[in-house]
Amino acid sequence: MRKMMSRANRTAVAVLATAFMASGVVVGGATTASADGCVGPLCGAVKNRTGRTMHYTMDLGEGPHFCDVWNWGGGTGSEFKHAKCKQESFGNGTRGGNGTGKDVDAFTFATHGYHERFSRVGTWHWRKKGVWTKIRSGEIADCGIGDNNEVWCTVLVQV
Repeated sequence: MRKMMSRANRTAVAVLATAFMASGVVVGGATTASADGCVGPLCGAVKNRTGRTMHYTMDLGEGPHFCDVWNWGGGTGSEFKHAKCKQESFGNGTRGGNGTGKDVDAFTFATHGYHERFSRVGTWHWRKKGVWTKIRSGEIADCGIGDNNEVWCTVLVQV
């Protein structure tokens, strides 16, 4: 006869699993994106659903422009770097992504600030216009319009 866990134990396990996933630890497969490109089939991506111009780079660390990156190591850790890059821009749509062979390293909005968070339950942070957010290979920054007609971007692990 199989012994069942109590309701309290099942609830505790579910809460711990949710907290573990929300902490970002589960992104072990998402490594820091760089100008070297994708890591195997994992590539960084940006999705712009704002109707506004988004800037991105696939060449962080080299190129004719500069990007002021607030999280140089990727993720939520603050480590500012004024880095060379090649800036590109687009309106609505997606750039890069797993299996495309095109790796987006970072993004920003040059004409207005934006909110960003890492994971669906992460803390929102305000970024001034022109401040770049670095994403890792295997992650996607999904940006849309939200409260007060402002841009809100959530960085997620691509499935």
